[in-house]
Amino acid sequence: LNYKVEGEKLKHKYTIDAMSLEHTRNVNQIQSDNVYKDEYNSFLKGIGWIPIGSLEVEKVKKAGDALNERKYRQHPDTVKFTSVPDSMGMMLAQHNTKQLSDLNYKVEGEKLKHKYTIDPELPQFIQAKVNALNMSDAHYKADWKKTIRKGYDLRPDAIPIVAAKSSRNIASDCKYKEAYEKAKGKQVGFLSLQDDPKLVHYMNVAKIQSDREYKKGYEASKTKYHTPLDMVSVTAAKKSQEVATNANYRQSYHHYTLLPDALNVEHSRNAMQIQSDNLYKSDFTNWMKGIGWVPIESLEVEKAKKAGEILSEKKYRQHPEKLKFTYAMDTMEQALNKSNKLNMDKRLYTEKWNKDKTTIHVMPDTPDILLSRVNQITMSDKLYKAGWEEEKKKGYDLRPDAIAIKAARASRDIASDYKYKKAYEQAKGKHIGFRSLEDDPKLVHFMQVAKMQSDREYKKGYEKSKTSFHTPVDMLSVVAAKKSQEVATNANYRNVIHTYNMLPDAMSFELAKNMMQIQSDNQYKADYADFMKGIGWLPLGSLEAEKNKKAMEIISEKP
Repeated sequence: LNYKVEGEKLKHKYTIDAMSLEHTRNVNQIQSDNVYKDEYNSFLKGIGWIPIGSLEVEKVKKAGDALNERKYRQHPDTVKFTSVPDSMGMMLAQHNTKQLSDLNYKVEGEKLKHKYTIDPELPQFIQAKVNALNMSDAHYKADWKKTIRKGYDLRPDAIPIVAAKSSRNIASDCKYKEAYEKAKGKQVGFLSLQDDPKLVHYMNVAKIQSDREYKKGYEASKTKYHTPLDMVSVTAAKKSQEVATNANYRQSYHHYTLLPDALNVEHSRNAMQIQSDNLYKSDFTNWMKGIGWVPIESLEVEKAKKAGEILSEKKYRQHPEKLKFTYAMDTMEQALNKSNKLNMDKRLYTEKWNKDKTTIHVMPDTPDILLSRVNQITMSDKLYKAGWEEEKKKGYDLRPDAIAIKAARASRDIASDYKYKKAYEQAKGKHIGFRSLEDDPKLVHFMQVAKMQSDREYKKGYEKSKTSFHTPVDMLSVVAAKKSQEVATNANYRNVIHTYNMLPDAMSFELAKNMMQIQSDNQYKADYADFMKGIGWLPLGSLEAEKNKKAMEIISEKP
């Protein structure tokens, strides 16, 4: 450390016009990225550039001309030509079209497809007719429709009608409350609560049974304590309490009792029963509630009937069908209607066809009939399985000592997991061998061999001692390593430049401010951020729009 003392003293003492300092300043300016980009940032940055005539645009134009299909060859649509309709090519095309036409190919088959006659007594036809009758909804409901047409005879004095009317009157809420509605508005009982002795008696009984009245004496005496009554504080508290509380403002009613057979008690009890809504509705809640009610002749139904009669169009005006009139049957309109009816009658139109379509004139030995019978036999599932069904009916004879049975049993025993594990399951729970691992010499030997072969056990001593070593501090190699570390590291190579103060109007300080403003990206974008940002922009005439136009003209096949 002694040899560095003189160097530390002279480290920060140098002159401003030293050759090394000038050289360092020039090298920093050459390496400075700001000086290198000064001309671009001060002058060129932000200047618009038109790519027309640039290398990339010219390359795109040349590539477009080379790939342009319109310039490379003439489109067939632009060639003028006429075709002779009776030329060899046209005649051949017409003939091929007729041959390939699916409509012309099937026209004869479509004509013959529906020209056939089949015997109406075939089992299939009979089965189809029976199925149609079974599935017909009209045939299913025919008897019911006839019964409906007969109508019914229900007289007003029939037993169900009379019973329904009586039940309606019983269940009618209007009838039930008729007497009550008539009696409403009439004074029953006393004018006020105090005039009813029974209610007054009930109030007195409630006071007697009241828990508040029961504890009133306790509440009045629980806060009493012995103190002079003429104390200033006690007297003031009493006056304040009398003013603030409500104790002396309200007075409770007087207490008295009545005999249960008193006349006024009986009178009040009868009045309460008359006014009781529970007694009034007891019959309804205990007996009539839940009984069905028929609304016939009720107020709402009668109102609806009257409203329907008022709004009925049928009763309001006479229908034209009820007017009696005659019409001559030999007039021109009648004759025309009859002829039109005959012409438009679908039944008469198809009558002849319906007679002829069931008349069959086909011999039973024609190829089509024979082929259909053979196809029926071929496609019959019953005939296909007839031999198999007969074989099943014969049964089979399979003895227990047959080879197939023995082979199946042997295979079952071989594949049986139960047989496979039978000896193991029987041996489970029985002790075999030694009680512990150390009692078995073979296992102990295997453990010793495993330890010898274990890489972890092999390196156990090395892992403990590999970080323990003893090296003298003044060894030649250690001293050389320290010297090399001082040379290789950057710790003592760079020294912090001394700090100094500058005046705010110094020339170098002003120059640095100006350079920072020139290089500032915020200053450069100030006009854009304050004025142009958010202004609408039309892309017409921009580089991308022009490139897209040129590309569409190149790709387009139109001249």
